[in-house]
Amino acid sequence: MNPLPTLLLAAFLALPAPAFALSDAPLRILTSYIDSNANCSEQIADWNRKNGKRAIAGEISREFYYRVLGFLDWGACGRPYFKPVFIELQKAWTIYSNRRVSEAEYTAKEAELINLLFSALQAGDGGEAMVRRYEQSIAAKLIRLEPERQFFNCTYFGDQPKCID
Repeated sequence: MNPLPTLLLAAFLALPAPAFALSDAPLRILTSYIDSNANCSEQIADWNRKNGKRAIAGEISREFYYRVLGFLDWGACGRPYFKPVFIELQKAWTIYSNRRVSEAEYTAKEAELINLLFSALQAGDGGEAMVRRYEQSIAAKLIRLEPERQFFNCTYFGDQPKCID
């Protein structure tokens, strides 16, 4: 019997797998918000019914989940500032899945963004300004990156800039 397949399998299983150990709380919070809000569009409610549990189970990637949420019509349960928050969540996931940050760094960033989203919702009319200030703060720091980068591919994890590329 050739031991090579067994060795390759063992080596593959030893590789870090970024998606497996993460908390599914942010995904549960978002799917619950959509499920419990009668003001959400039929489009997002249907998509959430079909894919929310799949995202929680890890059957679809967070990158895809956040990308779709950023582009769907939310109806009255959504806000214009949802899209930039979901783009930032998608970017953070991509950076994490490329192993550029640790699980702890990603978890903190994801929590920060989910908290921003729901704090902005609670702030009512002031929510858009909260998200805009967050975007401006990140952009102001990214514009000064050395070496110069395409900052739309980057974000801050704590006080450290990290980029997709």
